[in-house]
Amino acid sequence: MKNEFRRKHGEFDSSSKKNEFRRKHGESDSSSKKTFSITTIIFFFLGVITLAGFLLLFFFPDLFDQVIKGRTSFFNTKPTLHQVIIDLNGKERKLPDQGIVEVQSGDKLNLVDVDTSMFFNRGINAEIENIQSDIGFNAPVEINKMVEATLKFSHDGQGKEFRLTFHKNGAAFGSIGIKVALTAADWLTWGDAQKEGKVKIKCYQFAKKLSPENPEINLRLAETYKAAKDLRDSIKAYEEAVKADPKNMDNLLSLEDLYSKTKNNDGLIITYERILKLDPKNATVYNNLGYVYFKKGDFKMAEGAYNKALVINPKDADFRTNLAKVYEQNKNYPQAIKAYEKVSSQNPQNKNVLYTLINLYSAKKDIDNLINTYERLLKLEPKNATLYNNLGFIYQEKKEWNKAIESLQKAVKLSPKDSTFRKALATCYYEAGKRNEAVNEYENFLSLKPNDRDALYALADLLKKENDKRKLVNVYERILSVEPKNHLVANNLAVLYDALGKREEALTHYRKALSLAPENNEYRKNLAQSLEKMGKLNEAIEVYEKALQLNPRDFDSLNSLADLYVRTNNEKKLLEAYRKILKVEPNKADLHDKLASLLAKNKEFDEAINHYQKAVQLAPQNFAYRINLARVYENMEDLENALAEYKTVYKIDPESQEAKDKVHDLNIEILRRKHTATP
Repeated sequence: MKNEFRRKHGEFDSSSKKNEFRRKHGESDSSSKKTFSITTIIFFFLGVITLAGFLLLFFFPDLFDQVIKGRTSFFNTKPTLHQVIIDLNGKERKLPDQGIVEVQSGDKLNLVDVDTSMFFNRGINAEIENIQSDIGFNAPVEINKMVEATLKFSHDGQGKEFRLTFHKNGAAFGSIGIKVALTAADWLTWGDAQKEGKVKIKCYQFAKKLSPENPEINLRLAETYKAAKDLRDSIKAYEEAVKADPKNMDNLLSLEDLYSKTKNNDGLIITYERILKLDPKNATVYNNLGYVYFKKGDFKMAEGAYNKALVINPKDADFRTNLAKVYEQNKNYPQAIKAYEKVSSQNPQNKNVLYTLINLYSAKKDIDNLINTYERLLKLEPKNATLYNNLGFIYQEKKEWNKAIESLQKAVKLSPKDSTFRKALATCYYEAGKRNEAVNEYENFLSLKPNDRDALYALADLLKKENDKRKLVNVYERILSVEPKNHLVANNLAVLYDALGKREEALTHYRKALSLAPENNEYRKNLAQSLEKMGKLNEAIEVYEKALQLNPRDFDSLNSLADLYVRTNNEKKLLEAYRKILKVEPNKADLHDKLASLLAKNKEFDEAINHYQKAVQLAPQNFAYRINLARVYENMEDLENALAEYKTVYKIDPESQEAKDKVHDLNIEILRRKHTATP
């Protein structure tokens, strides 16, 4: 062999060649055919093996991976994820299995490649559950879908993590996390797309947490709160918007509207002052500021604001009217009148100003200017019966009867069915000494309208003033014929019959009044008094007791009952009545004395002493209460206390013979008892 590797280039074995030439012709053909057949077979088998390899690689790549990578088990084909290559916004990143990448709205994310335990990655697919299935290499990941899903289901405004999972033959073998970070813009856009106010507010609140200084978010919140009628939170949001952008007039005007709706005067004042810093020559804002101060009762500041408005626009009648109201409220009537008169001179047709001037001249008792103002107003309202009526009253106060009657007659002529005007005219007739004209005025009217309640009441009032009881009875009867259920008139008629001595008629109408108004205790007491006057004491007691059931603290009824119990000798009920009275009026010394006397009479000395002592405490200078107390002590053989009370009485009233005698007698008796008791 060594010799063989020493052969020079081009050398050959001569013996072999010689042998070749010695072959027979037939031998040479046979050898050639044999060589060709073996070669062909070899190449054929090599081709089959190669084809089989390619077929295995194509149809069974997992098996091929196991073989190439030295795996020992044919069936254990689940791959391992080593890393994932992604492209985020043009920059490649490598993430291990379970790695996390953070994205947000607007990002662009592509899956570039994966490194697994497989020789080839054929048959691997990737997906994000409920978001995107079958994500291919270099295919964009649908970030916007993940952002939308996060927004839709977020309860705390925070982001959410999604899993991009890799599968082989339907089985997951690895994943990476895609953490969606939400931005204020996301929540703002999402909130804009919502229809329900509460949902919008929640979205904007999440946006604010992420970007608390964003004025646009505060503005959206404010508008949404306002639309939801949550004015308080709307104000808070607008205030934050104004803080961020103090020169935004629209926000300030929105705040003004909200503070007005919530009647927040302090907020309005601050807002108007902010507006005036931006627009210092705005007379209307000064006027509005004055109005807010006026409502707050800060008339000094209101006056200042109105004056500033008038400096800017001195011809504005409304501003001057508002200033006049401030003067009026401060009872600065001269300045108020001056301001109102100027407004009236600017606009003589302004009726409201004239009405206000009437009130001011009335307050000042400036009768001449008051009459003048009424006459100016009557030129504008010549058919105003009330004005004529009021003017008639003024002349009536001045006792200018003819002018008063003339004005009142005009009022009646303009409004003949108005009982107020007829009553005024009738009263004027009466005060002018024209009593018949007064009564006739009512009677004439009632002849035309006999059931006119106002006229009947007015005539009744006139007759009541005249104390004409008989005619008044007739009028009350007429009223009851019109209003049979009028309990007040029935009661008044009963009182009238009582005053006329017609007891039965009075009793009938008292009962009627009470039947119409059974809860009215005044009617019940009137009935009881009527029964008492007629000597029907037991019936009176029953009525008073019913009154006390409705009002146990009715002092008048309790006192009346006590008197009736005295008159009927009903000591048991009298004791009860006194106790009830003292619950209502515990400081009535005389009642304590009366109750104590009854108790002492019934030998209930302890309680009697208690009430006598209260009577003495309430009226310490009343020697009668002390004598009564002393007598009870004496009856109880409590001579020391009896002596003490008699001595006090004697000091109060040295002329009291009983006290003088008792002091002497009790001293002797006490000494005697001490001497007797000495062993």
